[in-house]
Amino acid sequence: MSKQSSFEIEKHLRLAYLYGGPITYQPGQTLGPRLLTDWELTLINEGDVTYSANGHDHHVTQGSIILAKPGFKEFYRWDPHAITRHAYFHFFVEAIPEDWPDFQDWPIVCEQYDPTMVALFEHIVKRIKRHSIGPVVAPTRQDCRIVETLISLFLTAQEEETSPEEPIRPEAVNRAIKWMRELIDETPLRSITLDELSQRAGVSPKHLCRLFHTHFGHPPMRTLQLLRLQLGLALLIRSNLTIHQIAKRCGFGDQLYFTRCFTKEFAKPPSKIRKEFQQGQLPPGNLLPVDITPRIYW
Repeated sequence: MSKQSSFEIEKHLRLAYLYGGPITYQPGQTLGPRLLTDWELTLINEGDVTYSANGHDHHVTQGSIILAKPGFKEFYRWDPHAITRHAYFHFFVEAIPEDWPDFQDWPIVCEQYDPTMVALFEHIVKRIKRHSIGPVVAPTRQDCRIVETLISLFLTAQEEETSPEEPIRPEAVNRAIKWMRELIDETPLRSITLDELSQRAGVSPKHLCRLFHTHFGHPPMRTLQLLRLQLGLALLIRSNLTIHQIAKRCGFGDQLYFTRCFTKEFAKPPSKIRKEFQQGQLPPGNLLPVDITPRIYW
């Protein structure tokens, strides 16, 4: 079956309805089997999932997104050892963009961690929740545009993940980034020196600087600051933490200094970016590759 025989073909995505929200399952719970009659996107926020679609099992990890299609006989087995928390939304497609591939070729699972996709997903769920007309929402034109952007990223994520042009980073860089992320995650307010970082990486400070310039375009300590700010951007649009709380979570003891650094990099202060995102505008792009973003939690 081709997309031409399944949908109308237009310049933009057109949806008939939207509904969804967040949900939590206890360890070992299941959902299904059931026959899906519309489309569903599911974002796994916490825990692992075994998702079965038409007899094919997919092991889905935290941070991944599942795209279920009409006609799927599906079954979910939630993490047997931990609580599973996820967000979802159902939708019905009336028309798809003319440049999209046949829907039969669309992937089922996107495992690449991309803060932009996650932010869009959670923004859609919040928009659904704000509607007061009932659980099933008649999508606005803006709703359709946001869902279209999310699905477009979903369709191309696999290509980007497997691209042969993806740079392979030296082990010294990987060790340095790993330690940076651990510091931001566990002791964000601790200050470090280039000498400490180079010792962790196992190379001289001069060599580490050359490697970081090659792979990120910045020296190591500058990269560390950008990692903190990139985490700050994600928390602005994904959490309800105050600016002061976000600054401390990212390793800035002074909120004013955080705001000054943030504004310099993103051209807008944190409060304005958060307000614009809540009004439906997309957030700024990332400063560094998304795969090195510190762990996002609050």
